[in-house]
Amino acid sequence: MLLPLLLAVLPVTAPDTLPHVIVFAPGDSAKLSETESDAGPAKNRRATLRARFQADLESPATFAKPLPLGEFPVYGRLVPGARGEIEFHPSFAGEFVTKVSLVGLLPNHRYILTLNGNPQRDGNASLPTPVPGNAAEHYFDFQTITTDKGGSYGGWFAVVLPTGSYDLRFYVKDTSDFKIVLYHDFFPFGID
Repeated sequence: MLLPLLLAVLPVTAPDTLPHVIVFAPGDSAKLSETESDAGPAKNRRATLRARFQADLESPATFAKPLPLGEFPVYGRLVPGARGEIEFHPSFAGEFVTKVSLVGLLPNHRYILTLNGNPQRDGNASLPTPVPGNAAEHYFDFQTITTDKGGSYGGWFAVVLPTGSYDLRFYVKDTSDFKIVLYHDFFPFGID
């Protein structure tokens, strides 16, 4: 009963009209529609990753059950009415492919999408940035997004990660104070 209700309030946009972003590394992302001018082996690897993401958008691999995003107790900041969900492949070659759907956030506001680890869980060491004050825990701020005039956002992402098993949290952080406004607790996936 909750899933049909959630789907009714999340933005419904055709997959080909949502942004398609591939994230190669921290600070290095591109829309799938953009051409690249790199040369050499790096360009070939990037082209392979882009082609894989494009092929998946046209004929998607199996998705895991959508995960709801909710408020982050204790350490987060409440944005009344904010909610969302992520859909993702439980296993994919070279990339964490996810669709992010958000509603009820501040209009025309910037947020950071983050994968966050834990030293006792899979994949933590594969994330690029240590948490300040807790260097054993790592995270990846993989994209900064901007909501529309109604406080909604939807987009597809392919986040390039090393091969392995992952068990991470998903955060939506406000750029004004870096507080977590939406999250989903640990969820497993694999990078082949």
